[in-house]
Amino acid sequence: MKKILPNLYKGKAISKNQKETFINKEEVNVDKKINDIFNSPSYVYKADVSIITVDGEILKKTIIGRTNNSLITMDDELIDVSNIRQIDFY
Repeated sequence: MKKILPNLYKGKAISKNQKETFINKEEVNVDKKINDIFNSPSYVYKADVSIITVDGEILKKTIIGRTNNSLITMDDELIDVSNIRQIDFY
């Protein structure tokens, strides 16, 4: 006796427009998290953060400020905000 398995759900392919919307929502979340870090009562002049880049690289940095498009670290590095996938304050 053969068992009949249920059909698998096949979702629709994601169009380019939907991908851009998803990416834009992630960027808004990153901007909101960065603003929350700088507006936090525990932020005085520096913040220790963990950053995951779009490439999957994990960085542990101390940030001290922000320009329009970049974060400024204690080591005078600039980290492009558009290159950040996730940022966490610790």
